[in-house]
Amino acid sequence: MKAWRWLLFPLGVLYWGITFIRNFLFSTGLVGRHIIQGKSIVIGNLNVGGSGKSPMTLYLMKAFQSTHTIQLVSRGYGRRSKGHIQVNAQHTADQVGDEPLMYFQHKSERDEVHVAASRWEAIQGLSRQEKDLLLLDDAFQHLQIQAGFSILVSDFNAPFFKDYILPVGMLREPRQGAKRANLMMYTKCPETIDEATKQYYISQAQRYQLPAFFSRIVYTPLKSITNVVLNETSEAILVTGIANPRPLKTHLEKSYALTCFEFADHHEFTLVDIQNIHQKFDTFDAVKPIIITTEKDFMRLKAQPLFEAIKHYPWYIQPIELMIENETEFLTIIKSYVSKN
Repeated sequence: MKAWRWLLFPLGVLYWGITFIRNFLFSTGLVGRHIIQGKSIVIGNLNVGGSGKSPMTLYLMKAFQSTHTIQLVSRGYGRRSKGHIQVNAQHTADQVGDEPLMYFQHKSERDEVHVAASRWEAIQGLSRQEKDLLLLDDAFQHLQIQAGFSILVSDFNAPFFKDYILPVGMLREPRQGAKRANLMMYTKCPETIDEATKQYYISQAQRYQLPAFFSRIVYTPLKSITNVVLNETSEAILVTGIANPRPLKTHLEKSYALTCFEFADHHEFTLVDIQNIHQKFDTFDAVKPIIITTEKDFMRLKAQPLFEAIKHYPWYIQPIELMIENETEFLTIIKSYVSKN
């Protein structure tokens, strides 16, 4: 954490007090909460910024869509529309947000993806059946609703128990908010974790009576998204508009000499951006590069006229999967809740 943030300590105390009082009012019932009927799982975090909520949400969607109808509700960050919308194949990222559009690409025929700033507004508009499983993406701080199960995710490299309340640190609420969760998932973990470090992280979760699990991102083979394919090259242009592209860069640097175009999280790509990327591509002579982006970024690139501009160049998606240590034990806990009468 940068030293200058401590100058904001008085504001941090004020913000801590406001969030503490708010949480107290909901937890004691002095402010009413809407209890969600049926099975529902919240996926959220305590801090501002990317903590791996989206991969966790997508993992759960895939894990249960063979046995349940998934109803997924997300805020739809960055969308220009308002209110509650059920995502369909005609929607663009401008209309529903890039993450909900990404979830929609992975849904089964009977699954539903919804966006709404007010999660309760969306839930009221759902037609829920016994075998429906409601997933609430980034709704841990939405205390006006009470889900049946909550998963708290925390970046292994910036864990919540080492962070501080805004604006001194990046926590949205005091660390004690972790007590509302049922399970802790440390995300973005390295391939190997020494036992002492692992036990330390587990002990920090146990302070809030939470079982702890560890997950990491696995990069699967690149997927071409245009008809222009380069089978062998040692050069790549990486285009990202995500919170933290560093792990992806580290992975790709094992195979390619990288040229990077890094934009802010949820960046709204323009034709000028694409032209600049292609101009850089055209400067390569003997060995032409491939152009790599993330699946979430592609949700913003696939709309016209952007896709018309990229389709004549070798663009690829880097797909990812979530690998969970002790996955069987993790799924047993979730399935125990989902199947409970």
